[in-house]
Amino acid sequence: MSKKDKQQQKNQENLTKTIKKEAKERAKLAEMKKRIEERNLRENWFRLDNAALIYPAIGSAEWNSVFRISAIVRDKVDVVLLQQALDETLQRYPFYNVSLREGMFWHYFQVLENKPKIEIEKYYPCRHFVFGKKQQIFRILYLDNKISMETFHSLADGGGAMQFFNTLLVRYFELCGVKYEHLNDFDLNVRDLPSIEESEDGFRRYATKGKSKPRQESVAFAVKGPLENVNVLKVVTGVVDINSLKKIAKEYNATVNEFLSAVYLKVLIDEKRRDKKQIKKPVKLSVPVNLRRFFPTKTMRNFSQFINIEIPVNKENGTFPMILEIVKEQSKNFNKDYLQQSINTNINSEKNFFVRIIPIGLKDFVLKMVYNRVGERLFTSTLSNFGVCRLPDELKDKIINYNVVLGATKLNRINMTAVTFQNNCSLTFSTRLIEMRIIRDFFRILSSLGLKVEIFSNL
Repeated sequence: MSKKDKQQQKNQENLTKTIKKEAKERAKLAEMKKRIEERNLRENWFRLDNAALIYPAIGSAEWNSVFRISAIVRDKVDVVLLQQALDETLQRYPFYNVSLREGMFWHYFQVLENKPKIEIEKYYPCRHFVFGKKQQIFRILYLDNKISMETFHSLADGGGAMQFFNTLLVRYFELCGVKYEHLNDFDLNVRDLPSIEESEDGFRRYATKGKSKPRQESVAFAVKGPLENVNVLKVVTGVVDINSLKKIAKEYNATVNEFLSAVYLKVLIDEKRRDKKQIKKPVKLSVPVNLRRFFPTKTMRNFSQFINIEIPVNKENGTFPMILEIVKEQSKNFNKDYLQQSINTNINSEKNFFVRIIPIGLKDFVLKMVYNRVGERLFTSTLSNFGVCRLPDELKDKIINYNVVLGATKLNRINMTAVTFQNNCSLTFSTRLIEMRIIRDFFRILSSLGLKVEIFSNL
């Protein structure tokens, strides 16, 4: 063997040793982190995830950061069995049975011994939570043949809350006598053991020292108008056939989400034309992306990233197909690299030394001011698509439909969700606006395109 070959072999051996050493160190660090998390759970507390930190600071009666998931079932709800199902679901997911507490520098979750009691629904949806030492930050409601879960956003995003809610429903119907053949295919079995990964902070897990995304964005057009009382949230749901909706979207060579976003943006642009004072502000739609699609994790806490789709002011007079093309083109840019940069930006802000040492009272004040600058002012409305609800076949005749409601926000006066179960896609608007023109115009466009829309409302 030549001297050169020997040197190359030695270099390769050294490289292999270095890689093994780094792998060993990473494994050691991961094990240490796991032990810390397990210790925290044993000590009955754990930290908020990165996305959850903002919600306690901005929360109020008119800015409540609460959302609701509901299922309409065939039969009247059995209250006793629903309570038993909730108790068992909380044994499966103990990190959901928490109160929100205030520490010296950050809010944190305190695990509770007392279990929440299901409540009869008697108020408007998504009322704010009162935070207390023994107060859970989610509630289970029932009314006739409807079961609902309302969640304060610090606890979970839509993906996590939906898994909890569906596990509750699966166990409830099992107590009602349903027998499942393939339950383990759905990750909704209350007999499974809790997992540390289910309560992890996905943002911290996947943050890197790589590139961050600048926060600068233009201020968006805001829908204005007279409002209902602060405790009133008006909800209007239009149910359409999902196959018909997919067919129309396909005719435009678009996904369902792109199509719905374009329709909603078109309606919001028409609304903007009535407001001459905001003529220079673009219409922007905020669309949450489930990061679990790009960064694998079983976390049931917050792990979503909001992206803003903007229609440039000079393009607002374009036809619907032109607006849809803008939506499709911008959607391509929100790839894994873009989302990684967003994660890095948010984690870097949390880890900033000066942010960390600010006392909680001042920190909440600062966070609220920052959110006023780079939060809701940067988009006009939200369209949150919860996707398809996957449940065992045995429940297809037990559940009629789902819908999702977003709670009131301070600046964005109207928001929209979509959720699909079997052949039904529920498109739900929530608003405190007295004028309902935006909702009417949205469903009129769908009807004009040939979709049959069945309307439900709490008005």
